[in-house]
Amino acid sequence: MSNPLPLTAATIAKSYTALPHTPNCRRLLSGADHLLIGVSPGNSYYRIPTLARMLRWAHATFQRVDVIVPDRSLASNYRAQGYPEQAAHKKARTELSSVRRRIRRAFERTGIPEPDQRTHLLSELAQSPEYRALHQRVRDALASDERTRRVCREVTARAVTTGGPQPVRGGAAESDPTGLALEYLIDELPFFIDTPSILDVPTSLASYHAPVPFADLLYIGNGPLRAADGQGLILLTENPAEH
Repeated sequence: MSNPLPLTAATIAKSYTALPHTPNCRRLLSGADHLLIGVSPGNSYYRIPTLARMLRWAHATFQRVDVIVPDRSLASNYRAQGYPEQAAHKKARTELSSVRRRIRRAFERTGIPEPDQRTHLLSELAQSPEYRALHQRVRDALASDERTRRVCREVTARAVTTGGPQPVRGGAAESDPTGLALEYLIDELPFFIDTPSILDVPTSLASYHAPVPFADLLYIGNGPLRAADGQGLILLTENPAEH
């Protein structure tokens, strides 16, 4: 069997379509300074071949690309789905190890130079004063703004019901699974609001492969979590391979 032909720059460029959420997001896409790819542990979408294709496209399109793995409140997310505390922490460790291995193997397939293979745990970036200030801003908005609280709880409630065992009798997951899982979203939101301040890049686009249900809170209107002018969002749609 012959080896597959190497991918050309034109083929890589056509592999994804980026859909900006707003005109400002479109402006940021035209500048192509920076792309942030969030890879959630336990998300079956992020298989090694998919990650490799996405990383190739991203590095061919943007000046800089960073991958972030949201790990800080992962165990709380599993507790909200009904796992007992010890089992939730064990599952979080297992899923985190798995997703880091998949990202590493995906990079190995791409030929992207090692210095450009930027992967971070959210818990590492959360130590910066810029992140901490944004994190507190999210908590303040949830406490003071009814629309922010409603949208974020609705988003989280839908996520909680997508998998996992039944809630444990008498546990925290049974009393308020949405509140428990909300910590995961709170940890992620700073990167949708102002990644440039956290990673010291000129502008940045967050990306996801499905519509982000809280996007209008951040990118449309003037709510308390209005994103910085240099922060945007794109929906990434993979295009069928050409033959």
